Formats: sequence, structure tokens, C-alpha cells
Amino acid sequence: MNGLRSFSTAAIFYLAIALGASVAAGQQPGKSAKEQFVGTWTLVSIHYVHPDGSKIEPFGPNAKGILVFDATGRFATQIMAADRPKFASNNRMIGTPDEYKASSQGVVAYFGTYTISEPDRIVTLHIERSSFPNWDVTDQKRSFLFSEDELRYTAASSTANPAEAAQLVWKRAR
Repeated sequence: MNGLRSFSTAAIFYLAIALGASVAAGQQPGKSAKEQFVGTWTLVSIHYVHPDGSKIEPFGPNAKGILVFDATGRFATQIMAADRPKFASNNRMIGTPDEYKASSQGVVAYFGTYTISEPDRIVTLHIERSSFPNWDVTDQKRSFLFSEDELRYTAASSTANPAEAAQLVWKRAR
């Protein structure tokens, strides 16, 4: 009886440690990372981080965005500056050079498929098409962490400056 009680106590102790580690790593107990990715996310913040640790908000302080991962392995995302100026012509095909520049620099959108390496905590985005054509048919890796209803991921470098990292925080849409 004492042996069984000791075994039960030890089993409960190790289970508690395992569950605590899972929650500490931001994982929902019993859910794989792929299951946690699935859904719709809204942008909380995006920063480019310089090697010296300083940060900039490439889309301004009130950037808006949406990120969708489906259960079949497809994703789509759009991020936009909140203060993009409207075109004076009210026609997206007739803009001034400054309007086109602000429009192009104030938006990034891309879609494709994704794969997850749970042991490495890396999601790889297999981009099919992007508003930034240099990303068409490329793969991008992001390290990720879940924390309650937030997804945080980091790309090792941004397209604005390869020496910068891009850090994004997303909140699960309700």
C-alpha cells in the first residue's frame, strides 16, 4: 500500500511538472502547436528590432492586421498602416507617385501554406504570393511562442533591413 501511495504521489508530482512546463511554454495542455495556430488572429503590435535593441514600428503606432491559419495547412495575412492617405482620384488605378508610395509601403499581404516544427518551435511560411513580389514562392521561418490567447513570433530579419528582426504579437480573434 505504501509503495502504491508513493508511486501515485510521484506520478501526480511529475504530471504537475509536465503540465506546468507546458503552460509555462505557452502551450494549452493537450493541444499541439498546429492546433493552437488554427484560427483567426488580430495584430497587437509589429516592431523591427535593430541589432542595438532599439525598435521601430514600420507601419506606425496603430497598425492593423489579420492572420488566419486553417486546419488544412493554409494561411493568409495582411498588415496595414492605419494612417494611409486616401487617393485624391478615388480610383486605385489613378494615383500620384506619393500616393502609390504610401500605399505600397503601408501594406504587406501574403498567403500560402505552413508547416510547424514543434520541437524547434518554428513555423515555416511557404509563401505562394505576396504584395511584396520578392517574397513570391519563398519560405520564411519564424520562432513562435503561445501565451494564453496571444501568439508571438519573430522573423530573424525583415525585408526592410536584413540586420533587423521582425517581432509580431497577435491576439486570437473572438
